[in-house]
Amino acid sequence: MVSRRKFLLLTMAGATAIATGKALELGEKKESELSKYEWAMIIDVEKCTECIKSRGGLGARPPCVEECAKANNVPRSDKYDYDLIRIYEVKATEDAEALYFPVMCQECEHPGCVQVCLTKASYKREDGIVVVDLHRCIGCRYCMIACPYNARRFLWEPPEEHLTVVNPEAPIRKHGVVMKCEFCVWKIDRERAEGKDPKPVCVEACPYNALIFGNLKDPNSEVSKILRTSKVITLRPNLGTNPKVKYALSSDVIKEALKG
Repeated sequence: MVSRRKFLLLTMAGATAIATGKALELGEKKESELSKYEWAMIIDVEKCTECIKSRGGLGARPPCVEECAKANNVPRSDKYDYDLIRIYEVKATEDAEALYFPVMCQECEHPGCVQVCLTKASYKREDGIVVVDLHRCIGCRYCMIACPYNARRFLWEPPEEHLTVVNPEAPIRKHGVVMKCEFCVWKIDRERAEGKDPKPVCVEACPYNALIFGNLKDPNSEVSKILRTSKVITLRPNLGTNPKVKYALSSDVIKEALKG
């Protein structure tokens, strides 16, 4: 005889197995679709420099930074800098003209942040986008230490205290977790499903067309064409992370200065 309690447990286990099987089937389908893509961004540093200089230099908040924060529910705080894109000033020599680099998550092919994550909250999708599962993140900040690009932010405060506008498409994070640029993955997935040519918010917001985004697995995409015909660099190439964010430069002197 099977007790009523054991019967219920067996029934629940069977239902769970069926549900899990369906979830795996859907997950496999989704991963198969994602494998067709390898998203990358190319940034024209000279155009970015022109943009920042026109706004007064370092400390300016260009449209890419401003619109990224609004669209991704990034809080503005007087105490902490939560921006997912930061502008860095670079000079080859002390007297050289400054160049301005927007630096966000570099979406590395070999991300150190994923390797050190204790709970597997940080992981890389098949399309190359590194994301953070906010339900798994425990705020240990190991990923922040492992990131060589200072691209992750720890949310010290409840974000609702500093949000004036909320985008319902993007996640609203709780305080105590780590956040990063994810190429506006919520927008990429929606536009891809709609049959559009997806672009992150920063790309659409740039008035200088300095940010170019596309699929490296498509030989006819703009990023693929640029990589075939132009010289680009990645930040800290000696680390072997192989970032999918690449920078177009014309000065060999600056390339040498950035090698470290």
